[in-house]
Amino acid sequence: MRPNEGAFLAGMLGFMCVVVAIALVIAIFYFLTLQKALNRVSRRNRLMEPGLVWLGIIPVFSVIWSFFIATRVPDSLRNEFRDQGRDDGTDYGRGIGLANAIIGAISVPLQVISNVSRDAAFGFVMFPVGLASLVLFIIFWVKIAGYSSKLAAPAPYPRGGEEFDDEEHDDYPDRRPRGGPSDAIRPDDRDRYER
Repeated sequence: MRPNEGAFLAGMLGFMCVVVAIALVIAIFYFLTLQKALNRVSRRNRLMEPGLVWLGIIPVFSVIWSFFIATRVPDSLRNEFRDQGRDDGTDYGRGIGLANAIIGAISVPLQVISNVSRDAAFGFVMFPVGLASLVLFIIFWVKIAGYSSKLAAPAPYPRGGEEFDDEEHDDYPDRRPRGGPSDAIRPDDRDRYER
């Protein structure tokens, strides 16, 4: 082996270590965001426990687990917002998460075929697929973080069981009955109806 080849291989190895370290840091922050979002969902509305999102860090298993994350995290958020009466009617990032999971599942066999055949054409296919996956990943992450922030903020109106303050909402008509109830006993009627 020539000295230049050794330096080149060492440089490539160092570069790959940096790329893996950056990917690991990004994955940690991503899974922390998912975990925080699920922690803000009440237990009865969760379809996945918060700690289970970390199974997505396992290399090959993550391809399968991404489908669980793509469906259960958004559906848990939807359940919580519906329970609070704050549902916005969206899918809470479910479609984007599923699209990214499908692209991830498709890219694995494409990558294997590309490595085996060493055909340059697969490189041209893998670049747009990888770019699409990266964009969908970022959009899904931002959506989940946004919904998590909304859950952390206090509800804009009271949840069930609390009194509604008419003074804060002057645009609502006053629906309280006028006068006393029809079956009310007046002070001068008390002696008439005693047994």
